[in-house]
Amino acid sequence: MNLFLKRNAPVFYMALAMIVLYAPWMGRGYVNLEYPFSMAARGLSDSRFADQLDVYFGIQANPLGYSFVLAIIYKIFGYHDWFWLAKLPSLCGALMIIISGWMLTRDRWQGRRSLFYFWSSLIILHPMIIAYGTSATADVLPVGLLMLSLAIAFKSADDQIFSKFLAALLFGFAIIVKYNSTYFGLAFMYIAIVGRTQAKKSIKQIYRDISIFVLVPFIFLVTYIWWCNARYGVFISNRLADTKPNFLDSANWVFTFGKYLSFLGIFVGFIPILMIANESRTFFERIKFVVVVIGTLLFGWFVLYLKVMREMNFGYVFGSLNLRMFETFGFLSGVCISFIALRQFVKKDRCLQMLLCGLAPYLVFISASRPTQRYLIFVVPAVMFLIVDALKNFSSRSRNLSVGITVLGFAAVSLLGVSYLRAQGNASADMAVWMEENGVIEQSAPGAIFPHARQHFYGLAQSEIKFYVIATSVDGEKLIKERILHREPMNVLGRITRVYVLYELPKKP
Repeated sequence: MNLFLKRNAPVFYMALAMIVLYAPWMGRGYVNLEYPFSMAARGLSDSRFADQLDVYFGIQANPLGYSFVLAIIYKIFGYHDWFWLAKLPSLCGALMIIISGWMLTRDRWQGRRSLFYFWSSLIILHPMIIAYGTSATADVLPVGLLMLSLAIAFKSADDQIFSKFLAALLFGFAIIVKYNSTYFGLAFMYIAIVGRTQAKKSIKQIYRDISIFVLVPFIFLVTYIWWCNARYGVFISNRLADTKPNFLDSANWVFTFGKYLSFLGIFVGFIPILMIANESRTFFERIKFVVVVIGTLLFGWFVLYLKVMREMNFGYVFGSLNLRMFETFGFLSGVCISFIALRQFVKKDRCLQMLLCGLAPYLVFISASRPTQRYLIFVVPAVMFLIVDALKNFSSRSRNLSVGITVLGFAAVSLLGVSYLRAQGNASADMAVWMEENGVIEQSAPGAIFPHARQHFYGLAQSEIKFYVIATSVDGEKLIKERILHREPMNVLGRITRVYVLYELPKKP
């Protein structure tokens, strides 16, 4: 036991670091349509509240996998309106990512444990991972399930049938948490056909493994779809028209792919650019690097900005110019990632090839569906793995510099991001609770807090709407002429960025 703990100490250290860093942010109020997952889980865990699943299907396009896990938690602990309890599945998903990374790298980076610490730090402090790892949404849990299933499948020996079934089951569950997980299926086909060792697999073993990795998730998915349709009358998703892929619109497909490549570059930070620049040693290589950089920047600056796509604006509120600059930088970083990935693939390293067999189809397929940067959470762990693995050939100074800059940047953005989410969630929840305690909620419309605290308004027999909630600035609040009943400020790192105001609607003449 002591030997086991000693050998696996790094993953325990990083898992503990993740829990310590994430715990303070899990108790915030819900934001951005988190509440339907909790409502669905309550309906699944207690038939008396089954009608709350109607709210989920009316808002969410995801399957019920996340709420299944949360329903089990509610069964064990009983239902409590504790925000942190609803976010435990996401935290578990984030921990699965760290564990899967350790499984893939324990032997690979055995003599260079610093690489695992680098990779883990980049994952733990990543703005998207920490934001959604402390949220009650189906974004990080499927990534953790997917990465863990890939790690188990890849590390399984040819005769370890149970491990392969376990990996297939986890993959199937990842799919019913978020359908996008399916796009990583080619990585499992690589494992089934090629394997992780140089030993040649027999045809019988290949057919057996393909059957396991295809049939088990397929049965899992078909069973869920049949059950959901039979019980709730929902076939795949109530929002299938908005979310189904469109592979025929090739122009939009290519443009969306460019956007995804740009935002992937933003998510990874400076490391790819610094890596490519560091490799340019001769005069000719430096000239070539400068030419490629200029060409990429011009393309990103003049082409990507032509179309703003739904959730592909990263939530920036600093104007189109700043967004354009971020997208252009991200596109340069994304192109550098592509060069690094291609170079890693041709090395015939089976672990890297397995990951790329999942990454490439995923990026291609999501470009044909609803564009949203949250989908890129799926590729962050694998891309970081590819980059950190490539860094092992660099000098310690270059490696420490590139990772250090990126980690500090991630930490700063993450602190701002989770502080904003906490302020928004708490202010919305406090406003709804005040309205309940003061007996005005039945006469009020949720307004600006609808995406964050709609659960408080569910099932109310509302009378005439007399009050309304708006979000405004401190200066904007001073311009409100109507009677203000209550205000809840959003305090982000000591600065009030927004105020939720409940005011009385003007009486109709």
